[in-house]
Amino acid sequence: MRKSTFIAAAATSLLFAGAATAQSFTYDVVWEPVESVGGMTGPNGTSGGAGVVNGTYKTTFDDGSVQEGKVRCVGMQQPDNGLFDIHLSCTSSDNTGSASLIYGCNYLGEPGPDTPLGCVGGLQGKSGDAEGRRGSLTMEWYSDANARGTGQWYGGE
Repeated sequence: MRKSTFIAAAATSLLFAGAATAQSFTYDVVWEPVESVGGMTGPNGTSGGAGVVNGTYKTTFDDGSVQEGKVRCVGMQQPDNGLFDIHLSCTSSDNTGSASLIYGCNYLGEPGPDTPLGCVGGLQGKSGDAEGRRGSLTMEWYSDANARGTGQWYGGE
């Protein structure tokens, strides 16, 4: 259940750059173990549940500047045949402010706890330099403890 439930979080942390125009970035996340919450076994043996995960991230902006921070996500598996296999909701923070992130993720192969996830999402600055800004994200959760992605902040205030 580890990554499938929580991918989203890491990528979003990157959100906190404070420019007034569109700004691109890449990021890497190191995840702690996922804490499973609830869940029930369905008729086909799969478990529908949720999880919480904490991580640290390092974001590199297109101007070469680097920002490090923390991210916390909660993820929940989605019903079969939906657009996404997992939804993530995250909060990231660093010394410049905080942001909210949301992701929709799908397995990059046969669903399972060791299968990488591919995610797309959005972000919104909540406090500090990025307050009021919005952007978009991608993320690949490629191992138990690692994810990487890209993003872009749009406009400014």
